[in-house]
Amino acid sequence: MKNAPVYFTVAQVRHNPVLRLGSYAPDIQDRMRKAGYPDFKKEVFMAISLMPQNGDKSQSHDPVVDQVERLMFFSMDSTRGFVVEKNALSFHTTDYDTFETFIDEFMKGVGIVHECVTLAHTERIGLRYLDAIVPPNGEDGLTDYLAPGVLGLNSRLPDDVRVSRSFSETHIQTAECAVLARTIIQAGQLGFPMDLQPIGVKIADRFRAIDGVHAIVDTDASIEGRHAFDLDVIKSQLVMLRKGVGVAFDAIVTPLAVAAWNS
Repeated sequence: MKNAPVYFTVAQVRHNPVLRLGSYAPDIQDRMRKAGYPDFKKEVFMAISLMPQNGDKSQSHDPVVDQVERLMFFSMDSTRGFVVEKNALSFHTTDYDTFETFIDEFMKGVGIVHECVTLAHTERIGLRYLDAIVPPNGEDGLTDYLAPGVLGLNSRLPDDVRVSRSFSETHIQTAECAVLARTIIQAGQLGFPMDLQPIGVKIADRFRAIDGVHAIVDTDASIEGRHAFDLDVIKSQLVMLRKGVGVAFDAIVTPLAVAAWNS
């Protein structure tokens, strides 16, 4: 699309834990720097787990405090970045071009980490898109750009009543993956869902200028299950996830919206 509405995309692979992640940081950083991610940050924070250690939920248990280490690598323009944790690797971007270039970049980072730490298996593969829906004629145009099922009560209320926020959520199961599709209609500046706070990347100027009634289409596809670590398998699963995202997105937006983004 010439004017694609996507303003943030993240891909993630969850893998077997690497408890001594810090010891691999110099090797990972050197390779990431050469791959176009020279800005490096390291975070150490405390996480509290409330889950029982033995899996028995019937017995009382004390919270477990764990020290979490996070390595972050960013491009010079801060539009792309990798976040490496002990059991997960994520790639964030606000400069999405095509799926092929996005996945090639993600796989580059996965390959770098695997070369340094030798991962054994994957637990979950995820792909998530955030799209900003802003019709040229403002709030009234949302009915032309979005399917009726995600508009909430807006179309059924009197003209002098305004909705400050509307939220729609649908869980979808395709043959290959699970998809969580959300649509958030709200007024004000464009932001992020509460469960997703990007780290270190900046939104493109055309999206930062949004300030008014708009919709966020949030499509999150995933495949869970333990698989031996294989770069080709990961890439093929991401292709399946992209198809799942497309199924949800195509059901949410209208042909008129797609035509506008292609013009």
